[in-house]
Amino acid sequence: MATPDTVARAVIRHRLDASPALEIQLGITPMLDLPAHQLLQGDLKRLASPWEKLTAVESIVDSIPDEPGLYMFVWRPTIKLSMADGSEGGFHHVLYIGHAGGAGQLGNTLRNRFRDYRKHLRGNPEDLWTREPPTSRAGRLTYYLALHPLEFWFATVDDRSKIKNLEDRLIHLYNPPINTQGGPKLRGRLSRIPRPALRS
Repeated sequence: MATPDTVARAVIRHRLDASPALEIQLGITPMLDLPAHQLLQGDLKRLASPWEKLTAVESIVDSIPDEPGLYMFVWRPTIKLSMADGSEGGFHHVLYIGHAGGAGQLGNTLRNRFRDYRKHLRGNPEDLWTREPPTSRAGRLTYYLALHPLEFWFATVDDRSKIKNLEDRLIHLYNPPINTQGGPKLRGRLSRIPRPALRS
């Protein structure tokens, strides 16, 4: 099971091995499309609650609203750089974006969706060094959600008819490595599946 302790032990155990890789392919055009960013931010502000984040562990399920909305799994390595203005600059990467309770999904809520992901949080972090990344969505979730520190970001959206469009636009912008559909068309892309080096 992936916990901060098991991840730390796996890192120590594999320090001398070739590192696994997380494929990060951000589309330059979507990232520079300021009018699209402004419209998406405005739509999220108008349609969604402010984003909340929790440490992604199985026990948070009752802290997640039983309402429709959007969610992300976000990996936030602990390194932070001290900036001249006194703030700290950190690194984070969106691994997966999803929605709950879109049009036609009346019983689906953020809480119920998180329940579905708890089994993926039990992945073995050793697999990052000893196995090729799986090709199935479920396999990739179990493989990459073993990364820590991992956060679950969510926002509720009352108008179910708007949820899917907001999710699609977020996926197009962030191009998360676990999502297999909806990302931007990228030049020279051979595969969405990362191929980390394995131990010899």
